[in-house]
Amino acid sequence: MSSGRFSPITSVLLARKGEARPWSQAATAEAENVASIPWRSLSPAVVTRSSPDKDRTCSIRLSARDFERLGILAVKKNVTRQQLLKEAVAEFLAAKALEYGCACLNNSEGRCGKDCGTDA
Repeated sequence: MSSGRFSPITSVLLARKGEARPWSQAATAEAENVASIPWRSLSPAVVTRSSPDKDRTCSIRLSARDFERLGILAVKKNVTRQQLLKEAVAEFLAAKALEYGCACLNNSEGRCGKDCGTDA
């Protein structure tokens, strides 16, 4: 049932990003010689940490009505939705810092006196 019209599905058909070529331009020798294909090294990826001053991202889902209400309020206050949400989170965290009395939740730099085991 093999007609020979199709290539066998092997790792030879895979190309690294930026190295793909149309089939008509692909070298036949390369397809036959699997050893010539450059593979990625097994070294671990380098993880870089962002600076503490850089804003981090977080997303929330809102109903269509709440999204519209947030937009209306943003227009009335002449700010963006993002600024309103950041302000609301800051107020929420400040209230929780007072409620729990924990240095971890305050903006101040101090060692946490509670049992949460974190540094500010």
